[in-house]
Amino acid sequence: MIGESSPFMLVRARARAEARPRFAEWFRSVHLRDVGRIPGITTIQSGTTAGGTKLGFYSFAGADVIQGALSSPEASYARGTWDAWSNDLEELSIEIFAPLLSLPVYRALS
Repeated sequence: MIGESSPFMLVRARARAEARPRFAEWFRSVHLRDVGRIPGITTIQSGTTAGGTKLGFYSFAGADVIQGALSSPEASYARGTWDAWSNDLEELSIEIFAPLLSLPVYRALS
């Protein structure tokens, strides 16, 4: 399970209805395998929404490895395999979530 302090990436992708079965197979057997080869990614989870959107949750070992992981040759390869789906996707979003550093508390002076 992704911990509260573990940075993670969330991928949402939904293929057009006629491409969904092929896309689901590719996502499960190719994409998740490719993401598993990216250095710094420690946990991979996936799912599908009721509307057919594929979800990928990829946690990183720490905030300090995100840049290296995303700029690695393995990540470049994994991104390149999405090209084949460019005409079949209705939705593709990628978000990275990481904890913020502690922020100082300010008080108004009266």
